[in-house]
Amino acid sequence: MTFINTPLQTISRCLLAFLATATTSAALACSPIKVIGLYFERDSSKVSAAQVARLANWMADLRERYANHEAIYVGASTEPGERAPGSLGMERARNVARVLRENLQFPAAKIDLPNRSYVEEPAPASMKKWDKSQGVRGVQLDFLPACPHECPCQFGDPLYNPQDQRR
Repeated sequence: MTFINTPLQTISRCLLAFLATATTSAALACSPIKVIGLYFERDSSKVSAAQVARLANWMADLRERYANHEAIYVGASTEPGERAPGSLGMERARNVARVLRENLQFPAAKIDLPNRSYVEEPAPASMKKWDKSQGVRGVQLDFLPACPHECPCQFGDPLYNPQDQRR
């Protein structure tokens, strides 16, 4: 059996396909996650005073913007050639988590530490847009605010109030 589409049917199907993909990509594009990277000296797991200050400022901003906190996901990396890269990366992650808990009073239950760290090759100097001296020796924190947050996916949430967002 052969089906012949009229121009109107073809246009309708194209329009429906476009709308389906347009709304899907818009929903997937929304991410309330906020990210910061903390950097370490070579072969060190000590969180420097400068990095603690950056983290404290970042957390103060997040506390002001988001009353509810879902979690902070921690990722750690080292560069090839650093001493015991697997354990060094995990030491970095644990030390940053300790600063979050003890100094910045973030609930320990909401800090998600990794099971392992990664050894990353630094990007060529020509590709780096941030401080070239930092390489990839660091810890990345992904902060996930709890609902409500500023993403359009919250519009159907009865608790969402765009006037509550300060930025």
